[in-house]
Amino acid sequence: MKKRFEEKKELAQHYIQSYLAARQGLRKTGILRSERSLQGDYAEWLVGEMLGLKLTPSTIQKGYDAKDKYGYTYQIKSRLVKSLNSNTSFDFRKIEAKFNYLICVFFSTTFELLGVVRVPFKVVQELRRENEQRFAFRWNRKIAGDGRIKKIFWKTEDTD
Repeated sequence: MKKRFEEKKELAQHYIQSYLAARQGLRKTGILRSERSLQGDYAEWLVGEMLGLKLTPSTIQKGYDAKDKYGYTYQIKSRLVKSLNSNTSFDFRKIEAKFNYLICVFFSTTFELLGVVRVPFKVVQELRRENEQRFAFRWNRKIAGDGRIKKIFWKTEDTD
């Protein structure tokens, strides 16, 4: 039994070292900017690269994550979803008019980019749901069809 534990512990250490090396590599490429989860930093980096945005120097900037060359501000949120038809929620602790656009990034559970949409702040305000603890922008089929929401990237389902 002790031998089995030692084997598992050794294997765990191998994977942990691989994980730490991968994080270090992602930090060097500029994808990871903090000790937060990969998901948030990766989404911010992808959107910054895709749209030519300048990310804020601080990953804890209040209100927005990036600016474009015209000074418009962007709050970037991401979710892991099974498909682009999945309902999900982009949540905020509180909402203040500190960004011009919400960028919603949809990843598969393996971090494949499925979709990126841009939602004007006015639309976020109009379609929001809120309670005492949080403010939510709910994503569903009805909202996906709203003409004010721009699909920047949208992976079409394979129909083989």
